[in-house]
Amino acid sequence: MAPNSTHHWPTKIAALEDEPISAFLPYASLIFVCASIGIVCFANILEHFVFPRLYPTTWTYLGAESRERRRRSFTYHHVAAVLMSILLIIGIYPMYLFNIREGSNLSTTAWAGHGVHVTAGDLLLVVAQVYCAYYVFELAFRVKFISAISAAHHIGLLIITQTALVLSVNYAGKYSDATIEFYMCIMWGAFDIAAEIPLHTAMVYWRVHRGDRRRLMHLAYGCYLWQASMSAAETVVTIYLLKSSWSRWVLTWRVVTPVVFTLWIATQIYGATLLLKMGNAERRALNSKAVNEAEPEPGAA
Repeated sequence: MAPNSTHHWPTKIAALEDEPISAFLPYASLIFVCASIGIVCFANILEHFVFPRLYPTTWTYLGAESRERRRRSFTYHHVAAVLMSILLIIGIYPMYLFNIREGSNLSTTAWAGHGVHVTAGDLLLVVAQVYCAYYVFELAFRVKFISAISAAHHIGLLIITQTALVLSVNYAGKYSDATIEFYMCIMWGAFDIAAEIPLHTAMVYWRVHRGDRRRLMHLAYGCYLWQASMSAAETVVTIYLLKSSWSRWVLTWRVVTPVVFTLWIATQIYGATLLLKMGNAERRALNSKAVNEAEPEPGAA
C-alpha cells in the first residue's frame, strides 16, 4: 500500500500494491517439509513420552484398540492447540503490519537485530507453510477419513494458499492479484486460528474430565456460540473486503475465492452444529440422571 494512503484497514486491500511475498519464497517447499516432519515428531513425542505421564488414566483408557479414533483425536487436538498458539504469537504482528497498519506491507521490517533483517512477508510465509503442514497432518492422522465437506475445506485451503505463493513468483507479470489473494489467505487464517485454539483446548478438557457433565454441557454451548460468532464475523469481513477489491480480481479468482470461502464457512457451521449436539447430549444425560435420582427406590415407601 502506498505510504500516503488514507484508507483504513478494511479497505487496505483495495489499494494494496503488488509485491513479492518474501525473499525466502524459493525455500517455501523446504519450510513446508521441515514443518511436516516437525509436526509428526511432536505428535509421536506426545504419544510415547508426554501423555502416559501427564494423563495416565485417560491415556490408558484411550489405549484400547476400540478407542483408536478417540486416541488420535486426543493427540491432534493437543498438536493443534500448541501449534496454533505458537503461530498466533509469531504471526499476529506481521499480520497486523500487512493486513491492517497504514503504510506497511510485506517488505516492512518486523524484526531486526544482530545483523538479521526479517520482514512481515518472511514471517507470514513461515506461518502459512506451517499452517498448511498442520492441515496435511490432520488429513492423514486419522483412522476414519473426515467428512466430505471438511475434506473439501482442507484441500481447498491448501490449494489456494499454495497457489497464492506460486503466483507471487510472477507478481510483476500477469498474475498481479497474487498479493491480494495472499492477503485474503492471511485474514482467513487469522480468523481460523482465533476460532480454533479455544475449541481444541476445550476438546482436550472434554476427554480428560468426562465425569463433569454439567461443566461439559456449558463448555459445549460456549464453544458453539464462539464458533458461530467467529463464523459470522469472518463472513461479514470477507464480504466487505471482496466488495472493496472486486475490480482487482481476475475472473478465475472471482469464482475460486468465494467457492473456497463458502466451503470454509460451511465447515465451521458444520462444526458448530456438532458442538450444539454435544451440549444437548450432555443436557439430556443430566436431566436423565436427575430423574433417576428423584425416583424412590422400590420398597422405600
